[in-house]
Amino acid sequence: MMLAPFRFRRPVIASQVMMLAPFRFRRPVIASLLAATTAAAACSKLTESNPTANRYGAVNITAHGSSASSASANATVIFFEAFSAAVPSSVLQATDQCAYATVDTAKTFTTGVKKAGDQVTLSIGTKTVTLPYESGTFRYANAATSPFVYSSGDAVVANIPGATDGFPSASISVRLAETLIPGAVAIPAPAAPLSVTWNASSDTTAAILLSLKYNNPTTSSYPNEQIFCSLKDDGKFEIPASGLTAFLAAPNASRSLRLTRWRTRESLLDPKTILHIATSIDTTVKFP
Repeated sequence: MMLAPFRFRRPVIASQVMMLAPFRFRRPVIASLLAATTAAAACSKLTESNPTANRYGAVNITAHGSSASSASANATVIFFEAFSAAVPSSVLQATDQCAYATVDTAKTFTTGVKKAGDQVTLSIGTKTVTLPYESGTFRYANAATSPFVYSSGDAVVANIPGATDGFPSASISVRLAETLIPGAVAIPAPAAPLSVTWNASSDTTAAILLSLKYNNPTTSSYPNEQIFCSLKDDGKFEIPASGLTAFLAAPNASRSLRLTRWRTRESLLDPKTILHIATSIDTTVKFP
């Protein structure tokens, strides 16, 4: 059902995934947008005229800001086959979109299906990060306890050695997500919007995810609801007052604001093979 602009609705089915219209608040979306490459759901750019499965490679680099100019990150790489898969693109974020959503507290662990060599390497300037193959999970990853550091403005090149019975040899590059610095936030007065600001990116291929969490009802034992937005990376956004009723009623200790900057790139290696890379960095803000 289409909703009028600036109207919010409560979640009906917590796991439902829906596209969002600009400034229209609709039923829940899945907050883990960057993990959508593993879901065999929406149509991809690959042809479906051939009855055999398509091949996908997904490189995911997640970071947390260490300073205004550097960040520490971890990376995972998986390869799999599917007839179709949702491939998220930050480049397509041309409008601001929001929805109510339940907060998913389930832990996720990304696993692959195919192999593409004994290791994948990431080249960042003069630095090389090696991601060894984990046979039990069919994925490549650096140790979670040993993140690598990069500087704002750095680009990464992922080098895939390839395997004859798995995923082919390939490489893909993307500019790494720059440190996200939010402006001060405050609880708005009744009937006033919530203003959010951050350091905008000069690169139009970047986009922002916003998650405003709180208890609803107020007696909830944890922040179980959120206003989830997918935004242009232009440095500013206002959540309209019409959607803040439950947020304003929630205990202050339950309120938090999380911003994530993300950037993607994809490469069509052949009519049935796609390689995708996503880089993201996040920060969480507590309300005063």
